[in-house]
Amino acid sequence: MPRIPGSFRIANQQRAVLDVYGDPMAGMCGHRVRRILESIQRDVDAGGTARVRQILQSPRELYRIELEIPDMAYQRTTVLDRDALEALLEETPEDIVRDRFIFRA
Repeated sequence: MPRIPGSFRIANQQRAVLDVYGDPMAGMCGHRVRRILESIQRDVDAGGTARVRQILQSPRELYRIELEIPDMAYQRTTVLDRDALEALLEETPEDIVRDRFIFRA
């Protein structure tokens, strides 16, 4: 049977349903998450300031991190879950956390 132009085999297969309240990191490779955390640490080590604010408590705790490096006119916003934020804080030296992280309610 000849194939009809514009038709795709995958179009007939059942598509995966996106789980909005599931684990946002499930689809991401652990290596990618590690690179994001290392990038945040580099920005803070370069003299940046990180403002941490909880944006969602239920069904999952999510935190927004706003990074700012005034010398470079650089701003970046990243959303992390609680586990990733705890990993970031554990790997960052305590004096840098105290001086350059601002926790807001």
